[in-house]
Amino acid sequence: MGAFAVPLNRISRWMEPLVSDKGGMFVSLDGQGSDGAPLSIRWNLIARRNHGPHIPCGAAIALARKIALGAKLPAGAMPCMGLLTVEEFLEPLRELDISETVQ
Repeated sequence: MGAFAVPLNRISRWMEPLVSDKGGMFVSLDGQGSDGAPLSIRWNLIARRNHGPHIPCGAAIALARKIALGAKLPAGAMPCMGLLTVEEFLEPLRELDISETVQ
């Protein structure tokens, strides 16, 4: 794997002026409410100025802050559902050029 690092790095630097500094994450959820009526939500993050790669770090930073403040999290392996609110996840990203929309 290491043998490819240098040539791939050169290629990425060569291509950098040709690609956009914008990125996005688009989440769509469709289902039905308890009354059977259709429900739909679209949650989007748009990152500018190459800030997109910082988005995955938001969860790790938010969880580390939560633990540092003394939050009691479940022990052992488990899904991460419910450990963070959307607001907690986005808080470490607030200083970056990342915007959120909900439809």
